[in-house]
Amino acid sequence: MTKIERQAKIIHMFENAIKKNRLSHLYLFAGPKGSGKKDLAYEIAARLLNDHYHADMKTQLMTNGHINLMFIEPSGQNIKKEQIAQLQTEFSKTSLTDGSRIYMIDEVDKLSTSAANGLLKFLEEPLSKKTIGFLLTDNPDQVINTIISRSQVIYLKPRSEKELTEILLEEGYDPFISSFLPYLNKDMVVAKKMAEDPNALAMLSLIKVFHETLLKDEPLWFMADERFDLIRYDRTLMMQFSNLLMIYYLDFIKAYNGDLFSFEFLKNDYDNIIKTTTYEKISENLKQIQTFLHRLNYNISIDMAFSQLILDLQ
Repeated sequence: MTKIERQAKIIHMFENAIKKNRLSHLYLFAGPKGSGKKDLAYEIAARLLNDHYHADMKTQLMTNGHINLMFIEPSGQNIKKEQIAQLQTEFSKTSLTDGSRIYMIDEVDKLSTSAANGLLKFLEEPLSKKTIGFLLTDNPDQVINTIISRSQVIYLKPRSEKELTEILLEEGYDPFISSFLPYLNKDMVVAKKMAEDPNALAMLSLIKVFHETLLKDEPLWFMADERFDLIRYDRTLMMQFSNLLMIYYLDFIKAYNGDLFSFEFLKNDYDNIIKTTTYEKISENLKQIQTFLHRLNYNISIDMAFSQLILDLQ
């Protein structure tokens, strides 16, 4: 079952619970960054707060908020007692509108001691049956046991790179960017920020230039000398480029073996490129990239090491 299918199954479970009025009062969504915890919480909240749900409601809710929804996240390094006190105050008042009242606490593992005590006190107080809480965490082992014991825990797996690519494509991002970005970061929020970062985009464009050079069977060293000034002296960008280059070259091995590609949209190009090289050369190039990545962890001349890599890859 894919991550998208599993999330759809969880949403369906909640839809049934809403119809039958069998919701728990508190849920804990646990999973690594990029697993879609916040998206899932807002998907369910949108269904609870709207009698006639439609697909845009989650985005509208995340953007505009709702009078019956309170979202809490760390202020600085942790969640402070004042934030939980505000939650207690707001939910002790009579709601101005009918329907469910929802609170979400992101990174609940970062509650300060006093905030955790305040939350436990809040959970002990008699609340309306229409009050529902969603706690989100990347680190369930760091959530205090008394909070976990009061929650229905749902564990989420991280999205795959292909699933993230599908999401980016649906939102109108360039196919090349959509395919490569998820291999740099599986957190969708971070990936989207990178998609707007000029340096990240320029680095990704170099992968495209590299690919087109191989496809045309032209000299790599000439292309690198002319186009790669941006990353020659930037260790972070060079690391990102080299990691993507490793995944890119692994696709050639997959092409020889008939396996599924990481970058499926380049399949026809891969078939043409491997006609101009050999399995042994691709394997040797992968070793050279691995060695280069290892050397980047040390105080080396990135420019000289990269120039040598390009010569080795030719």
